Amino acid sequence: MKKANQAEEDFRDMSGALRASGYREKLVTVKPARAMLGGLLCALPFAAVFGAVYRLLLTDRAHLSDVGGIGFYAMFIGIVIVSALVHELLHGLGWALAGGRGWGAVRFNFSALMPSCACTAPLGRGQYIAGVLAPFVLLGGGSVVFMFVYPGTVSVLTMLVNFLLAGADLLIAFSAMRERGALIADHPTQAGYAAFRR
Repeated sequence: MKKANQAEEDFRDMSGALRASGYREKLVTVKPARAMLGGLLCALPFAAVFGAVYRLLLTDRAHLSDVGGIGFYAMFIGIVIVSALVHELLHGLGWALAGGRGWGAVRFNFSALMPSCACTAPLGRGQYIAGVLAPFVLLGGGSVVFMFVYPGTVSVLTMLVNFLLAGADLLIAFSAMRERGALIADHPTQAGYAAFRR
């Protein structure tokens, strides 16, 4: 894990090297409040659709938790912590595999007790999007399967958490889809990326 200052310095060095090679840089970052609100709006349709599927098709065989009060909140926080860690690991795995550069091109960080992951190498648009969307596809899709196999409190909470965690990723992926022909470098400390074109 690299500290934020070193990560930003590495990002500046990489950006400078690309600009020196004739690339133009366009920075596309999202402020935390907009990432949270926009991400929520992107994720809510998926959470609503699968929540409705659960309500209409699965409640008759649901395993409802009898955990209440503080135990319920502890279970919820546990789901959030595990999901957030696996979410960031899947970003790294997506970029390591799609970019073909392995784990050496991936950086993990903890800031304000929150994990984060960034790709340290510029990637093609499709490679970058594959890493951005890996948690949405694998964790979101996996939690839907889990909900069908074992419907109930834990699986519904897991599904909701995983789609909501991927909301900002959807926002960034939608933006990156417009970057045809660009190399995309993940921003090391902010939600977003830099697009480089010749």
